[in-house]
Amino acid sequence: MGRQEDNMPNQTVIRFNQSCPTCGRRVQVRASLLGSSVSCQHCNAEFIASANDDLSEVNDDRALMARVERALERSAQTPDTTVV
Repeated sequence: MGRQEDNMPNQTVIRFNQSCPTCGRRVQVRASLLGSSVSCQHCNAEFIASANDDLSEVNDDRALMARVERALERSAQTPDTTVV
């Protein structure tokens, strides 16, 4: 009787790194999700997964302020879950 691992196919998951357009942090995205809407695990911003990571937007002051504004808008829309 063989081990269970011997009967399982090799399932390699290909991932790529992309900067979140809202917070600028690097996130790992599965290649199978290219072109799909994904969510940043750091700030929960939604964006389209793309293999072209445009870091110029992350470093531009105006783009940074736009990302901050989007993050603030999202946080204002999130219900307060403070426990007293």
